[in-house]
Amino acid sequence: AGTRMVPISLISPAIVQAEGHASRSAGNASVIAATCAAQALRGEPWISRRGLLMKMTGEETFHPDTRALLAYGRALAGAGPSPRKGGADHVLERLFVIERMPDGRLPVRTFGAELIGLFGRDLRDHDFARFFLAPDLAMLRAMIEACEAANEPGVARVVAEAADGRSFGGEILITPLKVDLTLGNRFLGMFQALGGEAFLLERPIRWLKLGAIHPPTAKVPTRPRLVVTND
Repeated sequence: AGTRMVPISLISPAIVQAEGHASRSAGNASVIAATCAAQALRGEPWISRRGLLMKMTGEETFHPDTRALLAYGRALAGAGPSPRKGGADHVLERLFVIERMPDGRLPVRTFGAELIGLFGRDLRDHDFARFFLAPDLAMLRAMIEACEAANEPGVARVVAEAADGRSFGGEILITPLKVDLTLGNRFLGMFQALGGEAFLLERPIRWLKLGAIHPPTAKVPTRPRLVVTND
């Protein structure tokens, strides 16, 4: 069964700069969010009380729609301010859903209409892992595991390549998707082309080659406390 996608009222690209760099700092979340928003509106980087930049490395270079969905994914995970209603629902047809199987496959469960045109076919029930060479697939799987552990999105920069070598750049955002356990271990993804799609001359994409991965910041696990009683 596929995962049905509906409009999600993402952050408008015009205000991504104000809400796209969510703080991961612990403490009073409302105070931190308000401080970060004020800093962003003044054009300043978001900085925690410890003076550290609270953003994914290189995220200021992501496509505005990628940053919008990145902010939305963080908000769903409670790691950022709630996204405002805006005009970024146009990314809906660039979204897809994959399921991580115990045998390592990544079957596609939902595939947006824009992606069908871009990839040359509907990839529902196809293995998304087949687009990656073995070394790249290992890194992609590691990023997916990091996203699951942090419950936040990660971004991969890729080169989409046709069988004849023609190519263009793109970004893939992956974030955990909370669904009924009967639907398996699913992740929401977005493929964002960075221009040059016409270079493929409508040839289907054969390979997705990693250029860089940007996983979420790892979270230190909570240590169990030892309780001693005098029974």
